Amino acid sequence: MDEVLADLGAIVRKRLEKWPAQWEGYHWPGYTYEHTLRVRNLALRLARETGADELTVELAALLHDIEKPTGRDHAAAGAETARRLLQERDVPPETVERVASAIGSHAGDNTPEHPVENLVLGDADLIDANFGLVGVWRFVTIRAGHGASIEETVNGFEEWLPKKDALMDLLNTEQGMDVAHRRRTRMHRFCADVQAAMESEAIASGLLAMLQHINARHRRGSISQQLPQLCLIAECAGDGAVQACERLRAEAAGEA
Repeated sequence: MDEVLADLGAIVRKRLEKWPAQWEGYHWPGYTYEHTLRVRNLALRLARETGADELTVELAALLHDIEKPTGRDHAAAGAETARRLLQERDVPPETVERVASAIGSHAGDNTPEHPVENLVLGDADLIDANFGLVGVWRFVTIRAGHGASIEETVNGFEEWLPKKDALMDLLNTEQGMDVAHRRRTRMHRFCADVQAAMESEAIASGLLAMLQHINARHRRGSISQQLPQLCLIAECAGDGAVQACERLRAEAAGEA
């Protein structure tokens, strides 16, 4: 199965790493591919904690956004593509169907009655996109891509954070809720600290400098590419920026 996972990983990377060629709505080159890797890591952690089948979860997480370029119906399209790819590689039929089911319901269609593998994937996907410092990084990058200044983005935290809080109700596993709660708490604290730094005009704020770096380089919006410089920025400050950078690094690895 390692060869199958490596083969599918190469397909996903080729499909998503450079998609789209230019900024497109809430998507930019590299984001969906790195998001896929983070979701896989987080989903595997949740699988271990919930007793979900790890192979099903890993395959489903790896392939869950393979049809993201198709748009709103990417979950259904992705389920069919995953079914074909797995069948071509002689994956057992029962695993194929479990994977296709998890992908088909991951974009908001899960209910408590769905298999735990479906719930784990859905929770990991929702968490990565919306909670924690990865969520803040994504918000800053999206706003910058649509022309917002860093001041406008920071002022937008007040309206944005309650929308993220409301998404907690969409989580389906206790383990996912626990991860999301901790990430949400850190996200609120980080945003409050950045707002305070901006209001006090703290020119030496490492937290604000990190966001300014993300804002300025939004067209190369990759956490893996930005982390080294973000950590250098953080090391020169003493206002919690180092801890924030370490937390962003952990979340980027799919950790809690």
